[in-house]
Amino acid sequence: MQLDQLINQALEELKKLGMAKLTIKSYRYSVYSPIRNYCVKHGTNCYEPATLDSFLSVQKKRLENSEISARYYRQLRRAVQMLHDIYQYGTLQWDYYSARSLYKTNEYFSLCLNQFLDAQHLSKGSIANLRTYILQFLCYIEHNGHCDFNTLSPEDVKDYLMATAETHQGSMGEVLYALRLFFSYLKENSLLLIDLSPALNKPAQRKKRILPCFTHEEVETILKQIDTCTKEGKRDYAILFLASHTGLRAVDIANLQLTDLDWVNDTIRIVQRKTGRLLVLPLETNTGNAIATYILEGRPESDSEYVFLRTMAPYRKLSDVVSVGNILQKYLKMAGITRSPGDGRGFHALRRSMGTWMLESGVPLTTISQVLGHKDQDSAKQYLSMDHKRLAECALDFQGIPVEGGLFL
Repeated sequence: MQLDQLINQALEELKKLGMAKLTIKSYRYSVYSPIRNYCVKHGTNCYEPATLDSFLSVQKKRLENSEISARYYRQLRRAVQMLHDIYQYGTLQWDYYSARSLYKTNEYFSLCLNQFLDAQHLSKGSIANLRTYILQFLCYIEHNGHCDFNTLSPEDVKDYLMATAETHQGSMGEVLYALRLFFSYLKENSLLLIDLSPALNKPAQRKKRILPCFTHEEVETILKQIDTCTKEGKRDYAILFLASHTGLRAVDIANLQLTDLDWVNDTIRIVQRKTGRLLVLPLETNTGNAIATYILEGRPESDSEYVFLRTMAPYRKLSDVVSVGNILQKYLKMAGITRSPGDGRGFHALRRSMGTWMLESGVPLTTISQVLGHKDQDSAKQYLSMDHKRLAECALDFQGIPVEGGLFL
């Protein structure tokens, strides 16, 4: 099949999805033109998967050498995948383009990874995390000359841990956990000759960090930054108002459906993605008004069942928690609220804020746990340490404590 024919069909599909003319023009000249030129230079003007894969390999090296941006590389990779889809299915499979990883490994490693993940009985988010951590490890060992697991040694594993520690300072526990599960699976299925688990340093018991929350004043300042006269502003205001007044997780907001809103009984009814449990919350007037304003005045025309959609075509649901989190980051910056890595002032801080505010208002821990949809009521105990006023009332004086050898300074 002629490559030009596939490219033109891909551009027509983008037009059907409601893409802007400038976006389609960008795909035609900035994306598909380099792909076509590469194929012609290598002696073909037909659809040849091997040539397209070779093109992406060249672009990946350019990315590694900082010759192109990660965003442009993703756009090129997405464009190639579109050609594959048009050839195989006659249409685009847009939903999963954005979820593809920058990491790609050989067929054998990919097969082992997929079989391992299929054997895990974990949530979708946990599976995604395992995939990321293990795929990074597989790319590393393949880059260092390993095409299977029989040549791996504990030293190889230790070298990887040293190399990855710099970029995973706050998540090495998760990296070790993922590798420990993977090595155990390989050993049990005779895919690994030696036991590599001793190379994984046993981590110290994880310390529970008490991360900060936002004050009422900070949340008000954040909400004031939003231009609610725009469609995007109406959506962003509804999302942040909903999060700060219900404590819903980002993943549940991204997956909130129109049928989850009971306008007659003023309730929100969802099955939580993290726990799989039903959660029913009151839909307060101001929260309901914010959502209703977005649906009636800001939401694009779409047959999607999800409440919150992209502001640009194709009008699909917000893809993941990162998309929701980026909305908050935008207005944090506008509000002058600075952030640093690991400071806990991400989207989840709105949930912690809700829990802390309820505790400060005298709401019992059991009720807080129910409202936030905790699977274990002990999860709400973290908010005790955020109630500084009541903690101060629990402070002990020095009465009855003998002082020897001088004064306490």
